[in-house]
Order: sequence, then C-alpha cells, then structure tokens
Amino acid sequence: MQRQDQRPGIARVVAGRHRDRVAHPVGRRLWKDEPLDVRGLGRKRGNRRDKEACGQARAWIHRHWKPWDYSQNRESMAEAPPYAAWERRSRRWAIAFAALTLLVSGLVALALIETGRPAGPTWLLTFVPPLGVYVWQTAKIRSRRAILHEPFPREWEAVLQRDVVFFRALDADGQRRFRRDLQVFVGEKRITGIRVPLDDTTRVLAAASAVIPIFGFPDWEWDQISEVLVYPTRFDGDFEFGDQQGKNILGMVGTGSLNRVMILSKPDLVRGFRNATDKRNVGVHEFAHLVDKSDGRIDGIPGVGLERDAVEPWIDLVRRKMAEIDDGRSDINRYALTNEAEFFAVTSEYFFERPGTMRRKHPELYATMERVFGQDLKTRAKAIRRELKRGRVKFGRNSPCPCGSGKKFKKCCRQ
Repeated sequence: MQRQDQRPGIARVVAGRHRDRVAHPVGRRLWKDEPLDVRGLGRKRGNRRDKEACGQARAWIHRHWKPWDYSQNRESMAEAPPYAAWERRSRRWAIAFAALTLLVSGLVALALIETGRPAGPTWLLTFVPPLGVYVWQTAKIRSRRAILHEPFPREWEAVLQRDVVFFRALDADGQRRFRRDLQVFVGEKRITGIRVPLDDTTRVLAAASAVIPIFGFPDWEWDQISEVLVYPTRFDGDFEFGDQQGKNILGMVGTGSLNRVMILSKPDLVRGFRNATDKRNVGVHEFAHLVDKSDGRIDGIPGVGLERDAVEPWIDLVRRKMAEIDDGRSDINRYALTNEAEFFAVTSEYFFERPGTMRRKHPELYATMERVFGQDLKTRAKAIRRELKRGRVKFGRNSPCPCGSGKKFKKCCRQ
C-alpha cells in the first residue's frame, strides 16, 4: 500500500492488474517491494493494454525512482542531534526553576485556602506559574530548533567558500558543523552596522570569527556576548571613528556599559580573512579575548584547556616568547608585547592562520595553544597550506555557483 500511495496513478494500474500474476515482473516487484529492473519493461509479450501500462511504469520509474542509501540512513541515525547536551542541560535548569516555582506557589495556595478561598480552583491555579516558567526557560531551545530548521543560505555558502580558508580545509562533517554553528550565532546574536550597511559578507565573517576559536568545543555557548557592532572604519578610545589621526583601534571587547558587546572595524574584519597569510585576523583576535574571559578575567590565562599545574609553565613560556619578540628574534607580531592578554590573542591569530609555520618555529607554543583550543590542527595543516597556495577563490560570471545550486554564478549568488 505504501507503493500505491507513492505511485497513485501508474503503480495502481500496473500492480493492481497483475497482483495475482506472480510471474509478471512489474506486479510482483512493486507489490513485494523488490528491486526493479526497468530495462525489459514494455517489451514483454501480451496485449496492447499490458504493453502500454508497462511502458508508462518504466517512464515513471526513470523520472522518479531514487534508490534509498541505507548506509547514509544509518549514519544519520547514529549521529547525535545537534546541541543535545546543551538541550539536556537547559531542560534540567528549566525543570529545577519550575519545581522551585511550584513549591512557592503551593505555599501561597495553602495560605489562600486557610483564608477561605475555594480549594479546587486555588490548587488548579498553583500549576500555572511553574508551567509558565518552564515554557519561558525552554524558549531558547525552540528558537534554536527553528533556526536550524531553516536551510543554509546559498549566499553565506559562497562567502565561506571564497573567504574562509579554515572552513575550506575542513572535511565534509566539519563543514556541516561549521555551518550549523555559524547559523546559530547569526540567529541568536545581534550584528549591527553603525553608519555602515551590513551585507552577507560582513555577517558571515563576523560569525566565522566566533566559530573558529571554539570549534574544538562542540558544547560551547557564547554567553559572554550578545551583540557585535560593526564600525565603518577604525576608531579611538572614545568610540569615535573616522580617518583622522589617532583612530587606530581595529576591534575591542566592551566593558562596563558595553559589557557583552564587541566592536569590529568592517574593513579590517574583511581584510583579516581575505589576507590569510599575514597571521592577522581582528575577528579571531577579539573572540580569543572572550575565550580568555571564560574564567571571568581577560588576563592572558584562558580558563579552558589549561589545568592548574599548567598555568605556571604557560606564564613562563609567555615571558620567554615576549623576550624573543623584544629582541627581534621572533616572527610574532610586536603588538603581543602590550600585555599577556594581547599576547594570547595575537598568538591565537597566528595559530589559526598559519598552524604549520607555528608548529615548525614555535613547537612549545603550538602544543600549548593546541591544548587551549582543543583543536589538532596538525591534521588540517596540509589542507590549510593547500588552500593558502590556492589563494582566494575567484568566480567568473559563467562559473558554477559555489553554493551548489547548479546555476551559473551570474544567475545565482552574484545577483
């Protein structure tokens, strides 16, 4: 009957007429759900009506039949749902808050009943506040599922393929997770342009800057940030932007009244991804500061990846590397000499843009950064080096669109 629903016209005619003729290839295989060899259909001996039915069945199968890939189905079934651990954690907190609310509501209900209120309606209303608390606490779960239910925009895919070397160096599973994390960041965080129009490139690159440093932590949540402000140029300490002298800040993590806010210069954000060989990326730099802030302070000692007994060796390594930079014996950007926090952010840029070079020139520093970010870039260093040699991907007007639509670039994402 399932075949009959899928093929309401032809299958019913062919299979229905021949269900009792077990020797007939179409009737037997359609009703018994066996593989069909369509090469001989329509060529069997029989009356004209049989031949027409077989010919129609063969034509329909050629147009619509797609054999199911059972190996792919097993892989999708084995794969854990996205953000499953985060959902479980969120639901536990929601249940805990709802239980606490129920306890308080029960005490209030007892007090009201003692004053003469009717017991039935009072106890019934006791469950309303806990239910509301649970619905409120789990709203983010439903919102995130709705975000992930949306298809990944083709324009975003084109930006990733063109500008993000880290993404291109990932395997298929890694790229799928990267898209998912990027989609969630754009859907849950505000990315606001200040006197500058926001395009897909800016949004995707800002979100990619957030995904790259925490790609080794599948359950990471960006609770330290709620909004990214994009400025048209560099700015100064008073957040004034323009081309005047003294406005030389590329990006910053806000404090005080700007807590949970990040500011990025749009030209420098785009340049950081399009020049993937200079070991500079302001987006990765600022989000590395937030990784450093995971323990509550931006002090150059990240709260993840370093055990307590590894803190002292890390501080000693930072001091030695800063001395090498000061003496001119290092290729690390001199901005790392500002303080320990900036050293960590600058070397994070180096680590993600040129992992092979860092591993060769600074093996001890590379090993530590690998533990901090939970990413083994040795396995991807060759792919990253290949993509760097390949350079920024360029698409001609008549090239196939990188979003995978099958259309020409001029008729798809270029528009």
